[in-house]
Amino acid sequence: MTAGADKPKPVEKAEAWLDDKTMPEGNRPKGLEDTEGAPSVDELRREQRREIENVTFGTEGQTRGAFFGALAFAAVGLIIGVLVGLVLFDGDSPGRFVVPVVVTLFAGVMGFVYWGGRTPELENETMSASGEPGSSSTPRDPRTDDRGR
Repeated sequence: MTAGADKPKPVEKAEAWLDDKTMPEGNRPKGLEDTEGAPSVDELRREQRREIENVTFGTEGQTRGAFFGALAFAAVGLIIGVLVGLVLFDGDSPGRFVVPVVVTLFAGVMGFVYWGGRTPELENETMSASGEPGSSSTPRDPRTDDRGR
């Protein structure tokens, strides 16, 4: 059985689109796309310097994933919260305003955590210089595809 045999077509299309947008050139670890074969010590040092130049609270992928994940999930949470608040509560009830706020905050935190952790995996930031998952990342299940699905 293949990894994508039981997935609906829209999911497969979405995964293919995501792969196209996030796959580094040559499927190399981020920062080492321009090296050939095994990287030298100087190339590894250059990669480390490049990584620490723009560090905010994590790697570039963590920062971007957490920021955009929080915004996207919060927007969806706001829409759902407003709909739930309008349907379940009367016009004078504070629940009409509290529910959207709580749902939006909760969804924003979910997006921050999920995409802050998932984006570095998609961009190969968790790979070692040899192209294997780094010692700090969980080993991938051999039954999944090369992106860990």
